[in-house]
Amino acid sequence: KGKNASLEILKVAKGGFIERDLFTTEIVFVIKGNFIMNYGKVVDLEVSDGKVLFFPPGSHVHAEAMEDTHIIVCRIRGIVQLCECVSLEHIFSYTEKSITVKNEFHMLNINVKLEKFIDFLIECSEEGLKCSYYFETKMKELFFLLRAYYPKEELRAFFAPLLSHNSTFMNLMYTNYRNVKNVRELAEVSLYSESGFKKQFHKVFGTSASEWLRHQKAALIFHALTGSEMSIKEMADKYDFSSVSSLTTFCQS
Repeated sequence: KGKNASLEILKVAKGGFIERDLFTTEIVFVIKGNFIMNYGKVVDLEVSDGKVLFFPPGSHVHAEAMEDTHIIVCRIRGIVQLCECVSLEHIFSYTEKSITVKNEFHMLNINVKLEKFIDFLIECSEEGLKCSYYFETKMKELFFLLRAYYPKEELRAFFAPLLSHNSTFMNLMYTNYRNVKNVRELAEVSLYSESGFKKQFHKVFGTSASEWLRHQKAALIFHALTGSEMSIKEMADKYDFSSVSSLTTFCQS
């Protein structure tokens, strides 16, 4: 129900746009069509049918349908884990020593098992089975299927945006960074002291909280500049710059 329903079946006509600010983790199945997507540092990525996409909370996504497109959006509230026995931390620790993951957006191919899962999910939804408890059970099944039928290396790349030795902390940061203005406010959300927060943040993300916030802000402004009809003055106000010139300096930097 509502704007951020747990399950959304979305059909977009050719030439239509999708623009989302995500408040939850999303897994997206592309059933039909293709679109050009901008997300984070990814620019003009062509996404075709038969793909699975993963977005952490706090993401900004903009896409244009190049032909009639049919997608399914599954929103995951809370911490993502493959099953009660295998957490994302386990995938992180397994691959951290064995492979180097490129900082790229990785998509999975929909295999035969996932195709059957998706078909049944759509069928039940269209027949009126829209119980939230049923959906939660189906999401557990989805993660079981991912664990069983995809290599750990692929899962590592797919879930990379939320992978660390402390995925709970990372998820908390992605969920809340757009609601704060500085590191101090982000530390308050985490219930750490400011000094303890900075140490934990660097341990989890491998960079400082201030630098990470700066990069997140830059990505949002980049999308506003390339895909929004806002004026530069409106952007400066929206993103808390004291003037247009300070926004200009930030963009040049």
